[in-house]
Amino acid sequence: TGTSGSAGQAAANAAGPDHSIDVLLACVDRHFDDTSPNAEARREEDLANLGLLWRGTARHCRPSSSEDKPGIVSMREFTVGLDTIDRISAVRLFVPQDTKPTEARKNIMKSLQEVERRFPEALPLLDPVKDLKINVGEFNKLLERASELKERLASHKLSTEIDGEERLKRVSAYERKHDQMDIARALRREARSCQTMVMKDDLRKMKRVLKELGHVDGSGVITTKGRTACEVNTANELVVVELIFAGIFNDLTVEQSVALLSCMIFDEKGKDDEDPAQGLKSYLSGPYYKLIELARTVVKVAIGCKIELNEDEFVDKFNPGLMEAVYAWCKGAKFVEVQKLTGTFEGSTIRSLRRLEELVRQLASASKSIGNLELQAKFEKGSELLKRDIVFCSSLYL
Repeated sequence: TGTSGSAGQAAANAAGPDHSIDVLLACVDRHFDDTSPNAEARREEDLANLGLLWRGTARHCRPSSSEDKPGIVSMREFTVGLDTIDRISAVRLFVPQDTKPTEARKNIMKSLQEVERRFPEALPLLDPVKDLKINVGEFNKLLERASELKERLASHKLSTEIDGEERLKRVSAYERKHDQMDIARALRREARSCQTMVMKDDLRKMKRVLKELGHVDGSGVITTKGRTACEVNTANELVVVELIFAGIFNDLTVEQSVALLSCMIFDEKGKDDEDPAQGLKSYLSGPYYKLIELARTVVKVAIGCKIELNEDEFVDKFNPGLMEAVYAWCKGAKFVEVQKLTGTFEGSTIRSLRRLEELVRQLASASKSIGNLELQAKFEKGSELLKRDIVFCSSLYL
């Protein structure tokens, strides 16, 4: 293989065995096993042309058996690797240089039949040590190991308790199972490759969305907007970053900012026939409607880039049901009073406030990364207002 490296080695292995040999085997064309009416109509023509075929493959031929009619058995030349040869007989037959003529192959078949007649029990074999002069210690160990395995195989119940016909059925069933497993592995590989293609297509669409929203430039380099989005993983980072760069938080108080962010993490479903912002005070409903407007902008860009999304379903994910409760909590209200403003269980409220505090900390870090110290201070103050009382106790039993 020279210095072709691992790639060249893999290519050489895929090409086939390093050494091969041509052998003549008595076989039967597999289409002779087909008993359908269409096959019967072609049988006479196939029998007439049988002698013209001199090459064989495992795909189109099978070994002949004693039950096959002599007229359908022919000698074919197969190319096999040396690793497929199990034993070598001591009997040597004359084989002509050219085996393509029909008569030459028929003579070889007659010679084989004569050998089988003379040695009905078994053919004499060449001894690898005495006849072939293979005197290697490791080879002797392999011969001993092979002999042990043969003894174990001969003593197995498949050989001792089950007759030949039943054993052949089981072996054939196992071969079919092995073939089906190979087919299944091939299908799995094909499915994985298709999945990879689908994922690549989705990634291209997502990249287009990032370009449209300004998270990466035309060369694929991450912009300041993209670096900000990298700091957020608790909520939809695309919408959160749009809120930051649209300046929505600049005109809001700390309490309003934190209450607005609660829409990003509150996933309790409300009544479908009601406006989710119904009953909100103006100082909360105004920021909420701006959030919805930016969310529609983001989802329209994604839909325009061929990503399968439903605009209304995407917008409905931003639930204002916890805004008043969060606003009151940041103003210092007790948990009992805050719980009255929600329609959820106490555990759900505590879990939502914990997630909200994590999102606020991430936004403080994102503001620091872009150098907006004023916004960083606002979010850090919001984290302090959230993190108090029973909500952040290590245990409710303390």
